[in-house]
Amino acid sequence: MDLLLHADDIHASYDQRQILKGVGLSLYRGEILGLIGTNGAGKTTLMGVLSGSHKHDGGRIMLAGEIYGPETIDEAQACGVGLIPQNFRLDPDMTVAKAIFRRTFQADKSHLELRAQATELIRDIGISMDPDAAVGTLIRADQTLVEVLRMVAEEAQLVIMDEVAASLPDHDVAVLHQVLRMLVDQGRAIIYITHRLDEVRSIAHRIAVLRDGTVHRILEASQTNVDELAFLLLQQKLESNTRPTVPAAGEEAVRVVNLSVGANVRDVTFNVAKGEIFGLVGTHRSGIYELLEALVGIHPSTSGQIFLHGNPVQILGPQDALRLKIGYLSDTSGNLESGTTIADGLQPSDDAAEANLLDEITQLRGVIELVRRMRINTTNIHGTITTLSGGDRQKVHLAKWMTTDCDVLILSHPSRGIDIGAKEIVYQMLTELSQTGVAIILLSSDLSELVSWCHRIGVMRDGELVTIEANANTNEDVLVHHMLGSKFESGVSEARRVKI
Repeated sequence: MDLLLHADDIHASYDQRQILKGVGLSLYRGEILGLIGTNGAGKTTLMGVLSGSHKHDGGRIMLAGEIYGPETIDEAQACGVGLIPQNFRLDPDMTVAKAIFRRTFQADKSHLELRAQATELIRDIGISMDPDAAVGTLIRADQTLVEVLRMVAEEAQLVIMDEVAASLPDHDVAVLHQVLRMLVDQGRAIIYITHRLDEVRSIAHRIAVLRDGTVHRILEASQTNVDELAFLLLQQKLESNTRPTVPAAGEEAVRVVNLSVGANVRDVTFNVAKGEIFGLVGTHRSGIYELLEALVGIHPSTSGQIFLHGNPVQILGPQDALRLKIGYLSDTSGNLESGTTIADGLQPSDDAAEANLLDEITQLRGVIELVRRMRINTTNIHGTITTLSGGDRQKVHLAKWMTTDCDVLILSHPSRGIDIGAKEIVYQMLTELSQTGVAIILLSSDLSELVSWCHRIGVMRDGELVTIEANANTNEDVLVHHMLGSKFESGVSEARRVKI
């Protein structure tokens, strides 16, 4: 095989902390190298070094046989290295054609001048996409494919993908994987970062395990399994959680009756009990996001009723939801400003300025306990959120809501970007929270997570709630069957189902 990249003894620091402590790895043309590691292990810093956004302190990198040490992202791009970052943002008003070529020498050309090239590129990759569409009208999976097409337009030989599929449902991930295999068939190489251990086994040729700033081990994907990878990451076996198969016994916390949101959500009815973790799943086109946003007032419902503790309520804006003690962690986790400190981000209330010294000490002890329990990798709780890895930032956003005094907590992909060990801690914390009587509505594209965590799971399709499945009587295949409206064959027998 043709060696494309070789990194030897790479050291790098961030915010006066040494992050990379002698990383070494190689990558060949036509290869997908999976990269896994717990939050704070150094994955994002390593990708920053390779993509030109972060300078390394020591070591040597060779790219295509030449010494490589980009000072900027543009310099890395000129050398054939491209990055699709975690939580990438696209101009919603930009057309697909313009977005694909926006960082190339053709960036100043008009949409009409780029349309034919974009159409040809889309056809060559083998996907269906309208080059005239505004990026803001696309679902997240299609925006990811736009970014992949950008890599092709930039003629990237090394493509780095950092947790880009974290909130995509399985069938969209499958389409993405198909496109990535096309790219490596063309002789490109891909570094693929993900916390989904089953996913990395299915897409990668080899898997590098990054631990505490060094590459602990590199394995052949076909010769390992999820349990081994989890053990290498955590240095211990995962505890097996018991599925919550017994229905929640609390009184009703929230009931939605015949709720509609324009043409996107039609006559949805369900209820959630106090102490229940109620799962929701559906494709990005199913109306599931519009349903959640109606419950928290971002886009109010156009008809139907919402009852809280048996009383009808009107939720016309986010402030109404907060007043009614309905919390919402969105996909974007944009709740906290970039200048917010970790301590402030983890404070359960905003009245710290009025607290006396004893209260402040108590609050800081609580912050330290949260940092320890959620394994947030930091040496300074007074540092800003921006000093944390992407996964650790997500933990802060999640903990902020989990420690607020909400009666109903709505979480959209709460484990996005969080490593497998921390996921177990999040589940424990959600379970403890539900035991205090909080009703939790959980949206996730990870079906195994829903089955492991939720008492019941509602499935949205084409704007309607097509079924509510009891945990004891469902599995991932049943959920996919309802999501897509067709039988999903995987060799697993269909679970018995009951009406709820």
